[in-house]
Amino acid sequence: MAELVPAPFPDLVTRLYREPRNQDALFELKRNRWYAPPTGGPDLSVQFHDQRAGNPLGPAAGPHTQMAQNILLSYVAGGRILELKTVQINDRLTIGRPCIDLTNVGYNIEWSQELLVEDSIREYVAGAMLVHMFRFAHEATHNEPHVPASGLSQLPGPTGEVIYDLSVGYDLAGIRSDKIRAFLHSMRDASVLVDRLRDEIPSEFAAARALEYPSCLSNSITLSTFHGCPADEIERICEFLIGEEDFSVIVKMNPPMLGKERLEHLLHDVMGYTELAVNPSAYASGLAFDEGVQLCRRLTDYATARGRYFGAKFSNTLEVMNHRDFFTPDNNVMYLSGQPLHVITMTLTDEFARAIGPQFPISFSAGIDAQNFPAAVACGFTPITVSSDLLRPGGYGRMGAYLEKLASEMRRVGAGNVDEYILRARENGTAGTNQDAAARNLSIIAEEVRNDPRYRADKNRKIPTRVDSHLETFDCLTCDKCLPVCPNAANFTYPTPITAFDYHDLVIATDGSWKPGESHRFEITETMQIACYSDFCNECGNCDTFCPEYGGPYIKKPTFFGSVATWEKAAPRDGFVTQRTKNGGWIRGRVKGHLFQLTVNAADGCAIFDDGAAEIEFAIGRMTPNEVNKKANGEHHVNMWAYHTLRHLYHGVHDPSRINQVNSAAHVAESRS
Repeated sequence: MAELVPAPFPDLVTRLYREPRNQDALFELKRNRWYAPPTGGPDLSVQFHDQRAGNPLGPAAGPHTQMAQNILLSYVAGGRILELKTVQINDRLTIGRPCIDLTNVGYNIEWSQELLVEDSIREYVAGAMLVHMFRFAHEATHNEPHVPASGLSQLPGPTGEVIYDLSVGYDLAGIRSDKIRAFLHSMRDASVLVDRLRDEIPSEFAAARALEYPSCLSNSITLSTFHGCPADEIERICEFLIGEEDFSVIVKMNPPMLGKERLEHLLHDVMGYTELAVNPSAYASGLAFDEGVQLCRRLTDYATARGRYFGAKFSNTLEVMNHRDFFTPDNNVMYLSGQPLHVITMTLTDEFARAIGPQFPISFSAGIDAQNFPAAVACGFTPITVSSDLLRPGGYGRMGAYLEKLASEMRRVGAGNVDEYILRARENGTAGTNQDAAARNLSIIAEEVRNDPRYRADKNRKIPTRVDSHLETFDCLTCDKCLPVCPNAANFTYPTPITAFDYHDLVIATDGSWKPGESHRFEITETMQIACYSDFCNECGNCDTFCPEYGGPYIKKPTFFGSVATWEKAAPRDGFVTQRTKNGGWIRGRVKGHLFQLTVNAADGCAIFDDGAAEIEFAIGRMTPNEVNKKANGEHHVNMWAYHTLRHLYHGVHDPSRINQVNSAAHVAESRS
């Protein structure tokens, strides 16, 4: 299984400051997809527990909030309440690959963090610090002190306020463990880690070192109750988190609370997803509707008495039987999201709100997209989180349309803030409180979505199109769809020259003499290429889903590792590792089980290609060898495609005009020299 490897903090900081200047992007998210709150627009800010956030939108606990760069991208694209990926005591999960299927409605088989708990702590704190730098971005370089950072935002006011909401699961014993308690305490007081990371900020960005970073990352938790956690245990977990750990708590509810008959009527009869079979055990293993209402009433009183807040989130994904061939066959169950879940969850939320009363706080996550986001806001939900839609083309950058659509709807009804919008969003009278209006809106909107054809199966059968073309090392259709659909920003671009030439392999005789071998053609037809940074890639498969060519970018495009250690650990998987030094550098490649290395000595103007059996020296830019040294007995054929591939990869990923995760370490080293 692919393992995620957090990046060195200095490299991430360097990308934050330099990438916008170099290529008008941040972790490949183009500037025109950054969310810039319009001056004079309606106030989108909301209250969540005892804090204010710039708007109610954010990524759900999942693939968009696991690593530091994910957290930064979620914020840059407009998210202001970020639900960090669920942490549990079992931090050595084995998850099948691929694990995300967004071919149409959305399925997955992954459900909590893929990092060790201690790595999650570091990533969450590092991500929050990057967000803080982005909000208050000033750059001090050796030559230009106190110059505003090139292209970064200034979001110090209410529109920039961000809240980090933790997510933990799944049982009391695990949550009470020393490991998870240490995680919770580090989120309440991250001062030691903040200071350690502050010291790692390159001196080139001295102003970033001087920023006052919040040491308390979060005082709220969304509790995931997946996988059959019984009602009494859920209640004891909440009492522990509220009473002993002093957190406000949201409990995440499960779709089967709606009941088998009602749920499957919606799924099969109303929406037409007759191919989906709900996992039968899901109805018996989770929290029942009536006991959920009573539990929430008791815990509301419990939290209020202790000065904390309590609410519920609707909902988790829905367990369905694996009827497709996307995931490996040993996965009997998969988790449904997207359009059908939206209808089911809106119906469940309406029923629950009617039972418990309009004053009860509800957050929402189920099939949210730009079209239905304003309606969810009108229901009074806070926060409203999204995952599946951000895995579609556009990725994080899709969030801006959500907020623009909300602002447009607010202007349409003459609402200057979210509370006014809730009162005016639907023609349902103005009697009672804002909470009463939200409850009335919810009932209206739940009925609307049940009758909306866009959620039905016949509207969601289309799959991404393919062309009769297969990915190779270089060149593709360059649609760039694979860049934003990767939540970890693993796929990246690098430049190459357009070139075409004939070349010969080398045949080295037993006595060491050599002659030209078989002739081949080497061509590169595009100026920009795609590669994958393996340390950020968990092989989820999402880039393959949306790539119009066959093969999968994470499989067929060059895969670069962040260190020799991770490259060696990944054997026998193909991949590359490279480093640039003051006088040159090197690149190592593993291709179809064979190892190659190219060492570049810029000072001497030469490069040495080593395939394990021979070393061949070339003058840089020349194709005829200067010298050939055979290291093995017998005749040897040298694959010169590997040489030309290594040299183009090396010069491409180290091109100084662009910054990426592979070359960012060299930028850091140069700033220190």
